[in-house]
Amino acid sequence: MRPKNPHHPKNPGSTDVNPPGRRETGPDILPGLPGHGLTDLPDLPLRPSLPDPSHPPETRPPTIDIIDLPDETPISRTTVEPPISHYYLPPKLVERLPAPDPQTGLRSIIQGRQYVDLVDGGTVLLASDPQGHWRAGQPSELVPSGPRLERVEGTLQWRQVQPGNTVTGPWKDWGIEARHYSAADITVDGVRYKTVPIDAAADHPIAYIKNPSHPIYGFDLFQDLLKRDPEQQPRGAIQVPSSGHWEIDPGLPFDRTLTDYVASYFPELSEISLLNVARRQFALANRSETATNAGLTTLRQVFNDWKTRNLSPRPELVDPLLMLPVIRTTAGKGTSRILGLPTPTDQPLVHLAYTPHKFHRQWDYLLSTQHANELKRFMRELLIRNGYSVFEPTDAPSYAALVFRRTGHDFVFYMTLHRVHGRRMHIHESAKDAFVPESLPGLIGYPALRAAQDAEAAGKLIWLKGGSHISADHESSVFIVRTEDPRL
Repeated sequence: MRPKNPHHPKNPGSTDVNPPGRRETGPDILPGLPGHGLTDLPDLPLRPSLPDPSHPPETRPPTIDIIDLPDETPISRTTVEPPISHYYLPPKLVERLPAPDPQTGLRSIIQGRQYVDLVDGGTVLLASDPQGHWRAGQPSELVPSGPRLERVEGTLQWRQVQPGNTVTGPWKDWGIEARHYSAADITVDGVRYKTVPIDAAADHPIAYIKNPSHPIYGFDLFQDLLKRDPEQQPRGAIQVPSSGHWEIDPGLPFDRTLTDYVASYFPELSEISLLNVARRQFALANRSETATNAGLTTLRQVFNDWKTRNLSPRPELVDPLLMLPVIRTTAGKGTSRILGLPTPTDQPLVHLAYTPHKFHRQWDYLLSTQHANELKRFMRELLIRNGYSVFEPTDAPSYAALVFRRTGHDFVFYMTLHRVHGRRMHIHESAKDAFVPESLPGLIGYPALRAAQDAEAAGKLIWLKGGSHISADHESSVFIVRTEDPRL
């Protein structure tokens, strides 16, 4: 017969091992002693549980209920998406990647993989999931497991798509019927869309879906659309390489009118000059008078270059002075030449006019003095306010001229300065004395001279004439025109 365990009364103030109300389902477990395993412990009896007097044993509720779920009950697994930082590439690997594509921001390598820079500073592998969404991924993954990503409008950087940002736009109503299909259409999520004409001369990855009720976009229609109803402008769409399907960028390609973009960086141009510059820029970007897919993307890139002060691959698009046609002089009396000045209302773009009411104090002071150095100072300050870098002028009292450049291209401008009354500028034969090599250091200074010489050697020296224009027929203005080489 097994001996009974001796009963040890509790010490006063001791704490029970088991909290009140909790059933004990096994023996007391004591720390193991050396040389004793679980089988070496003495055979201890179970401590009986005390009945609850408020419930008879036969009606006491069970501790656990087990219920079989119907077969059709949906069961889903909850997954926690790793943070975007989990997908960051090591800095040494990022340094070896090619530069971002100027149109998509993709950093593509020969093996076909694509990488993007994020707004928070990281760089990640970009891949498409089975639904066609861009996601961050790991090099070892066949299907990307990271957060969804989208490109930040107007930049080369990408960002994480925020949960709940389901965007609906007016393009949802731009779908067309089968009888209106054409080869240039694209299909997005089962909906067929008309597109802005494709530029056949450009291999371009971005298409633009458009409202089917809109005709082709000339400058005036496009400018009016951005002013009156910008939500109705075309939307960019990119074809996902891995699946071939199209994905629409919900962001507005343009957040202001084309003239407003020009005014942001050339704030003192007259209204007609802003319009003429924007119109000329539109035609140059699209290589026609109507919008194309490549042209719209080019315009967006130009406006981004203005914002970031990047070097532009097409300088004539980022500087109105490079858009100007060359105005040639005609014969005057004797050996003099005559340069006819356009009126402030002339179209298309033939000159730039700056409105005096935007800088009336400086203008009033200029009219009060006839000194050449004051004209140089006035024009230098105007150019600086409109984004140009001007070489420090000299104190030479005659043959006033300025040499300057602009961030975004490597052309150099040489502008002679004049005060003009009426419609014509008379240029005397003696004006060529201003370009005698031995006179130039004193007239424009050595730094300006070296910059002009280097630009001329590279075929990038632009000759201009500018200054005040007083007219009895039109509002007075500050003018700049592009001319032929004055030394010829």
